Amino acid sequence: MERAGKKWRGTAFSDGPARIKRVWLRHNFSRPIYYIVPGLLLGFLLLLEIYSQSAAWLFNKAMENQDVLRGTITVERLAASPFGHVVFEDLEWKDPEGRRILYIPDGEFIVDIYDTLVQHFTSTTLENLTLNGASISVRLHDDMSVDFLRTPDPSERPKPKPKLKSRNEEKTEEQMIAEGEEKRRKEREQLQREWKNFNHENKWLDFILALNDCRVEVFYKHRHYLLEAVRLRADVNTKKEISMKLATGPFGGDMIGSGIFLNGKIDCRGTFPQCSLTLLLDAVDPSSLGFGMDVHDPLSMSIQFEGPLGSPVGKGTLHFDRLRIPALDFSNVDGDLRYEDAMFHFHNVYADVYGGKLAAEGWYNLDTRYYHIEGQGQNLRAKKALPKDNLRCLVDLDIAVDCKGDAKKTSYGGDFVSGRGRYRWIPFESISGRFHNVRKQLDFYDVKIDFGKMTAATDALSITDGKLKLHPIRLTDNDGNLLLAYDPDTKELTDQYGATHTLDR
Repeated sequence: MERAGKKWRGTAFSDGPARIKRVWLRHNFSRPIYYIVPGLLLGFLLLLEIYSQSAAWLFNKAMENQDVLRGTITVERLAASPFGHVVFEDLEWKDPEGRRILYIPDGEFIVDIYDTLVQHFTSTTLENLTLNGASISVRLHDDMSVDFLRTPDPSERPKPKPKLKSRNEEKTEEQMIAEGEEKRRKEREQLQREWKNFNHENKWLDFILALNDCRVEVFYKHRHYLLEAVRLRADVNTKKEISMKLATGPFGGDMIGSGIFLNGKIDCRGTFPQCSLTLLLDAVDPSSLGFGMDVHDPLSMSIQFEGPLGSPVGKGTLHFDRLRIPALDFSNVDGDLRYEDAMFHFHNVYADVYGGKLAAEGWYNLDTRYYHIEGQGQNLRAKKALPKDNLRCLVDLDIAVDCKGDAKKTSYGGDFVSGRGRYRWIPFESISGRFHNVRKQLDFYDVKIDFGKMTAATDALSITDGKLKLHPIRLTDNDGNLLLAYDPDTKELTDQYGATHTLDR
């Protein structure tokens, strides 16, 4: 009992002073704490409200201190929430000479609250940027770094250039490639001497960019593209990666089509940025790429790019619903392609043509616009190719298409051979010859028609707008002796004895 009593007395009375102290502190300080915390919160909210009311002043101060965009940036109307969400109208960016670089009708952005409160503006102060209806002109350098170009006023726009003369026929493809490389070298030197409007080197950018219904003009090397109705979302972090989704409406310039779709990522963590991007080009006009023969049937391409951002390698597919060139009408054209160093290589290309099949391969140089395509067709039905001329047979052909960078210098040709068939009421064993396209006219040479014991030959015949035109025809036996000669223009028939007969017209 004594030990228990001592323990009870020690527990109760030895802790007494500490309990009294805690009660005293709670009694004297609990009431002020109830006011201090709400007071601090209220003060913080008041500071944010002052910030929002002073948004224009803070914006102007930030624009004075920033060193990323060259020139001056002004805004007509600006409104900010206490938590860094800012909406604006009529934003204008001008270079030091007062010339407009960029105009944005309206948009919004989000900034880091702490940076703005302490007025310490850095390249990462901007967290989110949305632009609506802007007209943007950008230049992509060889390393794919971006710079913004000023948009000329209507009075400054250049006058229409005189029509260019046809390229010098004496220049070889190698000379044109060398000229293109020299031109790009001079452009790089010129760019190094110029001021950069967008100085983002050695700066960490970490923000989300959104473009809504914008018009974007792109200059890359000596190419020019104009994109309408651009919709973009890009999550930019230049220390890690950039992910993006891009969709456009119609586009023009050095390539014309209905839409561009781009999706993928750029890894910024290495010495050289690496890309993994999927590009879809919808309804491209082949003539805008330099394909001659007045070809306007829409082409669609899907390409997956991998590798260094400045020189990626692309692999993908191409498709035509229909491809029409003089005297040849292809459908369901599908194939594989590979892109590297401005060169497209086409392989495993197959198409339906006049009831038969065509297999093709080739290449296209994006810089010189030279291209070469070779194909082999099998079992083409002559009746489908020439429905009005009563020619019935199956034809195999070899074809080659060449272009020297100018639509007027585009040509194709090859040779063909048929199986047994019939022309009107005349049966034959085979028809063979060579063909060559001149603009919209398809000419045939060394045409021979084997009738078994006889052979008909003509130096040339032509197809213009789907209509067959015959040239003088010679009929010989298997030893080469003349049996008959027929001139379709004069309707004169010459027999083996040299006698001439005029047929009824």
